[in-house]
Amino acid sequence: MGKQKSMGLFLNGSLKKSGVTFYLRGEQTIMRTAHSEQPKRRTRAQFVARQQLTHSCRLWKMLCWAGEPLFEKTPTAYARFRTLMRRTPVVYTPCLGPMYGASLLLPGMPVSDGVLPVVEQRLGEVDGTAALLTSLAAADLRRGDKLRLYTLRQTLESRRPMVRISAEDLQVDAFREVDGRLALVDEGFADDMTGWALVHIRAEKCSSQQVVTRCTYYLPFTTEEALLKAAESYGGLTPEVR
Repeated sequence: MGKQKSMGLFLNGSLKKSGVTFYLRGEQTIMRTAHSEQPKRRTRAQFVARQQLTHSCRLWKMLCWAGEPLFEKTPTAYARFRTLMRRTPVVYTPCLGPMYGASLLLPGMPVSDGVLPVVEQRLGEVDGTAALLTSLAAADLRRGDKLRLYTLRQTLESRRPMVRISAEDLQVDAFREVDGRLALVDEGFADDMTGWALVHIRAEKCSSQQVVTRCTYYLPFTTEEALLKAAESYGGLTPEVR
């Protein structure tokens, strides 16, 4: 007679129930408590880092809605985006109430990361009309190149600030030549609740671009008062360990 196989419970990973975790170590089943005896720490430095990470994640999701993100995969596009977002202002929002899940338009937010030369951009005027002025000349473009304009709008949705992002590939004839450089001229560029970034794309390569904007809506969320109010909604800060 062949050897009978066990009909018991096989665990591939862990099972949590009633505060107990079961897991396999080799061929042995181990049981331990599922609750850490260590107090949950939320120092000021930890809270600031977590708030920036959480907000970056929200903006990343909005950027993905606009299309495939243009970031070097080092090790992933999302990881590269998070690294670049550390250069932007940190904003603080509570985890309760209408502000939960809010996203805010930040100056300097990256929309792409690549090896083509950066296209310098600023908001200004051409003949009295608002414009997005760039350092790009028509001679810098080759056949097949794309110019992708990202538009980021700060909106209020049921009292919750949200950033909505769209992207559009523009033809060269959409631009005006100003002092030998390409510019987009439209009164829409006077909107102080919107930001823009023009990305130069050539095959699989792109320029590294950041948002330019007049929007200052985010500023009240960067203050000490905003930090403490947000921290309180999470249970307050814990002392630093020395």
